[in-house]
Amino acid sequence: MTSIDDSDDATAQVGITAASMDLSGRQYLLIAIGDAPSTTAKVDKWARDLASAHRAVALYSLPDGAGVEDLIDASTVGVRIMISGAESEVMRAIAVARAAGILPCELFIHISHVDVINVFCPHCDTATRALARPDHTIECSGCARDLLVRPHTSSHRAMYLASVA
Repeated sequence: MTSIDDSDDATAQVGITAASMDLSGRQYLLIAIGDAPSTTAKVDKWARDLASAHRAVALYSLPDGAGVEDLIDASTVGVRIMISGAESEVMRAIAVARAAGILPCELFIHISHVDVINVFCPHCDTATRALARPDHTIECSGCARDLLVRPHTSSHRAMYLASVA
């Protein structure tokens, strides 16, 4: 085995992480955000795959993405970070990782489910939380303009990008 590839799953769904995780890392930080059964099942599978490849694994379960920054701060050079959870929490964790200098090729994700998403308004620079998907129209919570949610995401803002509809 030279990599972990979940290509049949929605691992790189938000388009800002690696499509597969190489096995050249010095340590693998596996983070389950939330307690959805599909989240913990995915992280358990990753742990088994990495153990069979004789890789060092640190496994964490967090109620939300708030503790991700501390885990990254405590990591060392050569770490690979694998995150599973609800889309909004995973995107928030990716933004934290990217701000800490983690490269997209060092991140691997699995979106277990979608609850709400954060949408960035280009008109007033406001983030709106909404039950929406790309190509849906929502109302901006800042300027009340109609926004068309685009399929594009910002790894630094942890949001979907929108345009004024």
